[in-house]
Amino acid sequence: MFAMYDDDGLNFRNTIDHLYKVHELAASQNIKNSIKDNKDHQNFKEKLYEGKINQEAKDKYRQTANLDTRTEIVHVEQIMSHTPHIINSNEKTIKECFDIMQEQGIQQLLIREDNENHLKGMITKDDILTYMMNNTEQGDSVLKIKTSQISRKNIITTDPISDIRRVAQVMIDFNLNAIPVVDTNDVILGVVSRRDMVKALASIPHLQVWA
Repeated sequence: MFAMYDDDGLNFRNTIDHLYKVHELAASQNIKNSIKDNKDHQNFKEKLYEGKINQEAKDKYRQTANLDTRTEIVHVEQIMSHTPHIINSNEKTIKECFDIMQEQGIQQLLIREDNENHLKGMITKDDILTYMMNNTEQGDSVLKIKTSQISRKNIITTDPISDIRRVAQVMIDFNLNAIPVVDTNDVILGVVSRRDMVKALASIPHLQVWA
């Protein structure tokens, strides 16, 4: 399952098919309006599994996603980073964020809304470099810009029991290098990157890329 977040928090949670329909809309308000009018969404939350991620949860995912029960599924939880780098909302400058990414050898930082690790946003190395290139007239002052001014809006997320093939398709179609992993309470559980996907393909010989 996939979700989207903006400055107001969660504005969408549904299947991959609904994600493509919603993401075509330009404004987050239109997204929220379309969700309210979506009959499938009204009862969808009842289908979400909120307990431990065990075989029952995985079977629930197969049922909701209409997947063949004979198909071997590798879930996001099996390949994601369980210790993502998280910063507090509005706390750091883009230079501080860039330095952290350089030191840790990562491409993105997740932004939390509070101490409970509720997702607020995400900032990537590409976001910072693009902003700096487009604002060279600001000189060194550009480095003092707060992350809140350039952090990504309408963040696409996934839950931990999504099939990695579906997540890979979303990454390709929306040109994403990483997707945060959250639970049904919007709490950050990890992050899955393109690098994680490549490692999975290299280390799981029996995995069929497309079922």
